[in-house]
Order: sequence, then structure tokens, then C-alpha cells
Amino acid sequence: MPNNSRHSYHFGPYRVDTSERLLLRGYEVVPLTPKAFEMLFVLLESRGHLLTKEELMRRVWPDTIVEEANLSHNIYKLREALGEGSEGEKYIETLPRRGYRFVAKVTEVQDDGDDLIVEEQSRARIVVE
Repeated sequence: MPNNSRHSYHFGPYRVDTSERLLLRGYEVVPLTPKAFEMLFVLLESRGHLLTKEELMRRVWPDTIVEEANLSHNIYKLREALGEGSEGEKYIETLPRRGYRFVAKVTEVQDDGDDLIVEEQSRARIVVE
């Protein structure tokens, strides 16, 4: 029996279709390289949590030795594709010398044919002075 499961992440005007490996803005496909898509997927899976540079490199480039410049370049391309900053949106937070964190409000949708599961998570920061 074929698996009709559909899994997607929604944030801002974007939707990530994990089964088709697509980033969509409305109905328009936003072009991403395979590694930039993989990085977005890893960030979304760990949304709200810090991913160290080493962990990101290990998960996006398993069994491959890569330079940190590859990571920085793909983060830059991902931010560019998301239009981050053009209207004040912020999706990826950089923690200097530590790593990255996906900070936007994300709704996760899983459609298993008969069941539809929607999970929404957001992150808040409290500053006490």
C-alpha cells in the first residue's frame, strides 16, 4: 500500500513541502539548492533550539569534510531566498561563534490520509532588567 503521508511546515508566507522537497511562497516555488533545502529542513526540525555549526555541518554534509565557509554561504543563500530583512522578517538567528536557530513561528502539518495533525510552536524571549 502506498504511503500517502504529506508533511509540511508553514511560516510567514512560506510552506515547506518535505515530500516534494519544495519551498513555496503562496503557489510559487522558491528555488533552493539541495544543500540549502536540507539546511532549511534541519533548522525547521530543530526550530527554537540552537544548532551548533558543527552539528549543522554534520547533519547537512554527513560523512563529508566541509569548511565552515560552505555553511555560511548556504545560510546566506537561504536568507536571500526567504527575503529575510526586506520587510522586517527574521527567520534565522545567528549566535556568533556558536551556531544558528530558526526563530519564526512555525506550524507543522502532517496529513496521513485519514488524520490531519497540526502542531504550532512559537518562541518568546523575556528580558528582565
